[in-house]
Amino acid sequence: MHRGPTRKFSTTPGTRDILPPESTRLLDVQAKVLERFRLHGFREVITPALEYSEVVEEPKLRDASFKLFDPDNQMLLLRPEMTTPIARLVAQRLSNAPTPHKLSYSLPVYRRTGVGHGQSAEFHQAGVEVVGSTSPGEDAGTIALLVEALQSVGLGAPQDFVLVLGQTAFYEGYLRRVAPEATSGLLAALAAKDLVRVDEISEGLLGGAPGVREIPRIVGPATDASVLEGAERYAEGEAATALENLREILSHLDACGHLRSVMLDLGLIGRHNYYTGAVYEVYAAGLGFTVANGGRYDNLLRRFGEPLPATGFAISLERLISVLPEKKPSPALVLIGAGVEVTRVATELRSSGVPVLHLAEDLALEAAFAYARSVEAAWVAYPAPEGLKLAPARAGGEFELTPTEKVPGRVLS
Repeated sequence: MHRGPTRKFSTTPGTRDILPPESTRLLDVQAKVLERFRLHGFREVITPALEYSEVVEEPKLRDASFKLFDPDNQMLLLRPEMTTPIARLVAQRLSNAPTPHKLSYSLPVYRRTGVGHGQSAEFHQAGVEVVGSTSPGEDAGTIALLVEALQSVGLGAPQDFVLVLGQTAFYEGYLRRVAPEATSGLLAALAAKDLVRVDEISEGLLGGAPGVREIPRIVGPATDASVLEGAERYAEGEAATALENLREILSHLDACGHLRSVMLDLGLIGRHNYYTGAVYEVYAAGLGFTVANGGRYDNLLRRFGEPLPATGFAISLERLISVLPEKKPSPALVLIGAGVEVTRVATELRSSGVPVLHLAEDLALEAAFAYARSVEAAWVAYPAPEGLKLAPARAGGEFELTPTEKVPGRVLS
C-alpha cells in the first residue's frame, strides 16, 4: 500500500513554502515598499526572531506566540509582531541617540492565532516606527507614508483600498468621564468590533450616556466636516483634547494631499492594548482581513525604562500581494546551448536588460518549451549562425531567425 510523506517532511500547520512566481512577487513588493520607506528617511533594522517572554506583555500577543525554552530553562517567544521588539531595541541600543528615531523593517512574524481558519502562523510584516515625538505631524506622516507605500505597488484609493482612522483617546476619555465603571468592558467589546455588546452594556448605565452607543457609529469620509462636528457634542476634558489632536492630523494629511484616502471611524480603538491615540487600519476590496494597521502607543516604551512616545504601522505583505492586480507574464528568455559563444550571447542580452535563463546543455525542442513554461518564461531561443532562433514559449510558438541585437526589442516589447 502506498504511504504518503511522513509528517516530519511536511510544512507545519499554518506555514507553507512560497514558490515562484509568488516568491518573486513578494520580494518585488517588499523592495518597492522599503524604497518608499527610505525615501521618507527611515533606516532599516533587523531584530532577532526570538525574544524573552517578558518582552511581550500584552495577553493577546503572548497567547498567540509560539513558546520554547533556552538551555537555562528561560521561556522564549517567536516574535508575534514587530512593534514591541523595536521598542525594546530603542530602549536598549539607542537610549543615548537623539530623537526622534525613525526606523523601518521587513521581517517574518509568527502567531498561533487563527491557524486553520484562513490565517497564517508565519507571515511577513513591513512597517515603520517613529519613536520620541508626540507631534500630530508624525502621526500624519506615517499615515501618508502608508498610503504612498500602497500606491507604489499599484493600488489607488478609494477604488482599491481605504484607510480607516480613529482616535483611541477620544472614546476612552468620554467613557472615563461618563461611565468609568463600564470603561473596561466597553473597550473590550469595541476592540472586538462587537457593537451589540456595546449596546447591551450602555442600556445598563445609570443616568444615560448617549455617546456610549453613538460615538462608535460616527463614521464618514475625512473630507466631510460634518463627521467631526457630530463628535463635538461629546468632546469635553480628555475627549476634547483627543478630538483636537485628530483635527491636527487631518490638517497635515490635507497638506500632503492624502485626505481623500482616509475614512473616519470614531469607534475604531485598535486591537492591541498599547494604543493610546490615533489608530488606523487599511481595508482592501475583496479581502476580509486588514492589509495594514498602526497607531500611536505612547506608554509601551516605559516598560523598557525609556518613557518615549511613539507611532507606527505594519503592512502584511502576503495580504497586500493577494489584492494586487495580476501582472503580465515575465518576458524572461530561456536560452539553450552548451557552447562558450552561447554564454557570451547570454551575457550580452542581460546587459541589454533581457532576463536570460541560460541552460548550458543541448535540449530537445519539446523539452525546452516545457521547461520555459514551467518557469513562466515567455521566450525560448537557440543559437544560430546569424543570431538566435527565437520563439514564444506558448503552445504552437514558431521560431524565427532574429539578429542578436534585435532580440531585446522583440522580447521586451
